[in-house]
Parts: sequence; structure tokens; C-alpha cells
Amino acid sequence: MKKDLKTQITKLEMRIFCNFLFILFSCAALLILLPHIFEKSYADDTLQKVKKPVFAGSFYPAERNQLEKRLDIYLKAASTQTKRTASHIFGLISPHAGYDYSGQVAAYAYNQIKDRDYKTVIIIGPSHQVPFRGISIYPVGSWETPLGTVQVDNKTAKTLMDNCNAIKVYPAAFAREHSLEVQLPFLQKTLKSFKIVPLAVGFIEKDDYKRLSDALLRLLEQNPKDILFVASSDMSHYHSYNKASQMDRVTLKYIEHLDVDRLFENLQNGNCELCGAPGVITLMMMASKLNAHVKTLNYANSGDVTGDKNRVVGYGATAFMYADKNDNELSLKEQKTLLTIARKTLEEFISNGNIPKFDIKEGQLLEKRGVFVTLKKHDELRGCIGYIMPIEPLYKAVIEMTISSSTKDPRFLPVSKKELKDISIEISALTPLMPVENPNQIEVGKHGLYITRGSRSGLLLPQVATENKWNRDEFLSQTCRKAGLPQNAWNEKGTKTYTFTAQIFSE
Repeated sequence: MKKDLKTQITKLEMRIFCNFLFILFSCAALLILLPHIFEKSYADDTLQKVKKPVFAGSFYPAERNQLEKRLDIYLKAASTQTKRTASHIFGLISPHAGYDYSGQVAAYAYNQIKDRDYKTVIIIGPSHQVPFRGISIYPVGSWETPLGTVQVDNKTAKTLMDNCNAIKVYPAAFAREHSLEVQLPFLQKTLKSFKIVPLAVGFIEKDDYKRLSDALLRLLEQNPKDILFVASSDMSHYHSYNKASQMDRVTLKYIEHLDVDRLFENLQNGNCELCGAPGVITLMMMASKLNAHVKTLNYANSGDVTGDKNRVVGYGATAFMYADKNDNELSLKEQKTLLTIARKTLEEFISNGNIPKFDIKEGQLLEKRGVFVTLKKHDELRGCIGYIMPIEPLYKAVIEMTISSSTKDPRFLPVSKKELKDISIEISALTPLMPVENPNQIEVGKHGLYITRGSRSGLLLPQVATENKWNRDEFLSQTCRKAGLPQNAWNEKGTKTYTFTAQIFSE
């Protein structure tokens, strides 16, 4: 009896094992065949000549006048808060949730390109609905929204397919993909005449990022001012408000620093989240080769709109632009050198009281500049002290202010050795102070403020206003408060107000 039971159990185990192998091999076969399931020729019936809008009436208004009115409101708000850059923008990161949630953030990106001339816009979005391997392109026809029809740039689409073997035609990927469609009304509202090349990205290997970025770079080299790339992506999903904000700040920092490796690593381990990561990473890889400049224009999450801060989705707007370098701007190499100097100084001084020596012989690091060194611990302020005036060569000022921020900020105890691993460093290199004759000259997000009256003075860096989401008057009032003056003192006789700009970079 026991032997029969043992035999039955063995047979049952074998059947379970065989079923497991069948499922395993079926899944493997499906993954191999998936691209071929969706791949079609140009003539495929499912590739519509005019792709009708699917998300009008849900993600954005379906009626033309309502849609235009909504876009006008968003763009006007963005234009009053952020100055448009004079640099040529070749890429944007824009969110793709419903306009009620992320439309205002997206407007910060599109406000930067309003009325500029681009012949072709290549939109790169993730495939949310259809799983496949590779990159799908919509190579012919046109796309329609309530604002009209936009033609596909079939010539550019063919060139891309010829130059990148990861790009194929999978029509099903576009059937219900909102990440691409929601970008079109903003483009139609801000640009005069343009064509599009929609790309939906499925599962791709790391090598495919390079293939795609190289193919897009070749296009850009041939038409440096005519092509705009839009990476469609939301950020963190369904965390608490504070956790999402912290996670997304780290992600935006990696993007600004063009740190592809660290972003890729943190996306894999879950410390960062971007549903449109392929488009974002591709833009970063391109920007690195172009020695481009990246600027975060705005960040918010759904909790800022709904008030529900338990499970939120993050949204960021970012611009990639050619680096029109001015005389005061530090190169990426110079920024990294200063951060290295600050880090070594902090660790040496806190650990054993020594000040390391650095052999700096040329460049802007020898020029006298005002500078602030900010220390943060788990994204919370841990110390911040700086020079307003250009007293020391920049690299020496960084050494001195690193020591002061870690040991002499009266708001905090000195940094301890055990805290070093948790401390991050931010440097703000200042331009000379400029007197303010009219408060309307002050641009929140660009300018820092220095207010003085009698023996009292106060300074706030540009990023302080941005982080606290202050308007111009609030920024002025808070700077007065920092100086120990009445909050409306900026508007009183005898008070002097100055602006400065800062090149801000961090680890």
C-alpha cells in the first residue's frame, strides 16, 4: 500500500514537473516569437492612413475650443513662472498622464519651444498595452487630434529604419498608446508647421539604446536645428508624496548630470522609476556626446493636484539644449573637479582635521568667484555657508566653504565622521551682484536674492525659491525675513535689493 502510494506521488510529481517544463518552454517560445507576431509590412491594414485620436475626451478635451482654452491656461501659467531659454533646444522630457494631472507640468516643457521652427518631431514613448521586443515605428500616414492632422515624416522614418535594425513596424503597438498621442496637442499649439515620427518602445537590451541614440544622432548631425526629440515619460508610481518627491529628485539629478550608468542601475534596483526610461536614456546618451546642457523646468506629482498624498505619480519637465557657453559658465569637467575637491576636503577634515592640497594650474577654477557649499543629509539641509563676493579663487573658496558648512553653520552641530557616508554636496557658483531697480526684473528659478538695509542683510539662493514653490513676492519677503527685516521691507525706502545667478551642481 505504501509502495503504491509512493508510486502515485512520484507520478504526480513527474506530471507537475512536465507541466512546469511545458509552461517554461511555451513562455520562452512566446518571447522569441513575439516580435514576429506584431511585425507587419507598410501595407498592413492595421496601420491606418489617418490615425484617429483614441484618448480625446478622456486624457484631454475632445472639443477643439475646450482643448485650446485648456492649453492656453497651462502655457500662460508656465510662461509667467519660467523664462524661456535662448539656447537651441533639441530635446524635451514631458509627462503623459491625463491633462488634469500632468498637463501643467508638460506646459513647462512646451513653453520653451513655443513658435520655434522644427521640421520634424520624433516622439519616443513606452508601449503600455502591447508587449513586444524592439522599437516600433509609425512610418507613414498622419495622426489626428481635435486640433487637426499632423503628417508623419515618412522620409525620416525610412532613414531611421535603415540606420537602426532594432526599429521595426509593429502596428498593434500604436492602437491604444496614450504616451504618444497626448503630446500632439501641445506640439500643435506651440509649433507652426512640423511632421512627426512616432516611436513606441517595447523590451530592449542595453545595446539597443546605443543603436537608437547613434541613429538619432546621425539625423541630428545632418539637421542640427530642424529636429526635436520628445521623450514621453512619467516618473515614480504609487508611493507616498514624500517618498515620490525624494525618489524623483534623485532621478532628475541623474538626468541633469547625464549620468546614464547610475540612472540605469537605479532603475533596475527600484530606487528610480521612469515608465518612459528608454526615451529618457536615449536622450541622455545623445546629450553626452553633444556636450549638451540639461535643465529641469518643473516637477510636481498627482498629490499636488488631487490633494491625495498616499499614492501619487510623479511628473517632470526637462529640456536638453546645446551648450551656448558664456564666460562665467563652468564646464562639466570643472564642475566634477570642484565636487571632488569638496568631497575630499570634507572627508579629510572631518576624519583627521587635515586640509588636502590640490594642484590647480589653469581655467576658471583659479578665477575669484562667490560660491556657496550646501551639505544635505537624506535630502535635508545639514549646512550651508558661502561667499557672496569674489574673495578667493573658486577652488580655494570651495575648500574653505566646505569646512565652514560642515563645522561652522550656527544652525547645526558640526558634521561627525559617522555622518560622512550620508552627506551629499551641492555647489552654487555665483555671478556678481546686480542692483534691482524694479522687482519685476526678478525671475524666480533663475535669480538668487541679496537684500540689505543698514547693518542687516540676507541671502537666498535661486534653488530655495524653486524648492519651496514661492512666487516673486514670497521670495522677496522670505529674503527679508532671512535678513531679520520686516517681510515687506523690500518695498521700503532704504532697503537695497540685488540679484545674482548661480550655476548649481551636485553629486
